[in-house]
Amino acid sequence: MKPSLTHPSATGKCHAPALSNAYHPSRGIGRPTIWAVSLLYAFMLIASVACAATISVSSDLQAAINAAQPGDTLLVAPGIYEKISIGKSLNLVGNGAVIQAGERDACVNIEASDVSISGFLVRNGFYGIKLNNVRGCTVANNTVIRCTQPGIALLFSDGNIIQGNNASFNGLGGEGWYGIYLSNSNDNLILDNVAYGNGAYGINLFPSCSNNTIRGNVLQGNMYGLYMFTDCSNNIIEYNDLSRNTNSGLDLRFDCTDNLIRNNSMIENVVAGLTLLDSGYNSISGNLIEANGRYGLQIQSNSNGNTIIDNTISDSQTGIFLDSSQNMIYRNKISYNVIQAEDRGENSWNASYPLGGNLWSDYHGSDEYQGQEQNVLGADGFGDLPYEIDSSSVDRYPIMGDQVKQISIIEKALNPTQARVGDDIKVTVRMEALYDLNQLTVRAYQSGEEAKGYGRLVASGDAYQGSFSTALLDPGEYDLVLRVNDVRGFELEETLGSFSVSPRS
Repeated sequence: MKPSLTHPSATGKCHAPALSNAYHPSRGIGRPTIWAVSLLYAFMLIASVACAATISVSSDLQAAINAAQPGDTLLVAPGIYEKISIGKSLNLVGNGAVIQAGERDACVNIEASDVSISGFLVRNGFYGIKLNNVRGCTVANNTVIRCTQPGIALLFSDGNIIQGNNASFNGLGGEGWYGIYLSNSNDNLILDNVAYGNGAYGINLFPSCSNNTIRGNVLQGNMYGLYMFTDCSNNIIEYNDLSRNTNSGLDLRFDCTDNLIRNNSMIENVVAGLTLLDSGYNSISGNLIEANGRYGLQIQSNSNGNTIIDNTISDSQTGIFLDSSQNMIYRNKISYNVIQAEDRGENSWNASYPLGGNLWSDYHGSDEYQGQEQNVLGADGFGDLPYEIDSSSVDRYPIMGDQVKQISIIEKALNPTQARVGDDIKVTVRMEALYDLNQLTVRAYQSGEEAKGYGRLVASGDAYQGSFSTALLDPGEYDLVLRVNDVRGFELEETLGSFSVSPRS
């Protein structure tokens, strides 16, 4: 069946408009004025738009593409079509149309600028939709699945729009890996796409991809949600869902600098919410980084000079891990991590007063003073004493508010507190904890040294009870110390009280 054409003109022919008194060297007529040339260009543009055809296609899509003129629109009917190559500016609109190819072929190969393709199911090729050295193309509202290599690939292609596509389950054969892949491509808009369950990367930039905007994408169930590798700078990464990936939500490696990373969600990734490796001078702000398995934020190996502000970093094994220097960390809410922060470099954990530092859920200082030295009477919203991260790293102005102990002892009792060698001491404690408790044990200490013996406490009503035997102790004075950890690994060690042991007569 031949494709049908619908033209705005009855004849389907277009003629360029002519200007009277146009310059013609053989006739000796004068040169056209600037306004005349401008008018000619305007008429030519109008004529070219008027010439664009709308073509209905129901078979042999490649033949229809070959026969079409630049600017035409192809409306592609339901059906299964073989691989296509587009070498001119066209607009392809699918309606239940499927494009498929063999494992070594691209389903859709775009090699011309200003191409638009939308509404197709693209499947099973080596590439799904491949843009090669083009500009101004739009790839929108397609489903691209089960391709050997990238679902959607931009190679040396600038200034394109990739919007509203589902690029999932690609790169699963061990050779590919990508939902959406950019290589040496700049100034592109990657907007509102879904990339789920791809071999490794939801979106991958490698190498040398700059000034791209990656916004509003859902990148879940991959190894990495978004992965940027080698010389990818000045990109905007915002409002993406980078959650539940088997490694990290967002990973930047090797000279990925000066990127703006803001207002993303990075939740329940197996390893980390956000990882930087040898990548500095990025701005990381307003992100929700929550319940990641190992790290909320991991900054390693010469990832210096990053600014980390206004993020919520919570419920991970380690909230922030820094093995780099000259990073600025302030106005973040850092809460309920087993280890709130670990700093192996030289970093700043607060801005100058009165901008302040961070909110730490386990800070329990008071706010009675104000000022740069916190020595002027009157509250200012900052704790009077610094929050200590380690012996060399402190937050000088910890923000007050929402501080809650992860595990706390509400009541405690030892009975008796005067025992003879061989007696049991009954122990009762009531606890409050954010997470379920695993194991509670008590041990005796004398002059700071652990003594022999221990006891185990078990749940009994709303309390934990057990006993400690003094049979292995020498006469003397002892402290009984509780050790308890929760299901996430947070551990509390606290003295319950003192008791004495006398010889048995």
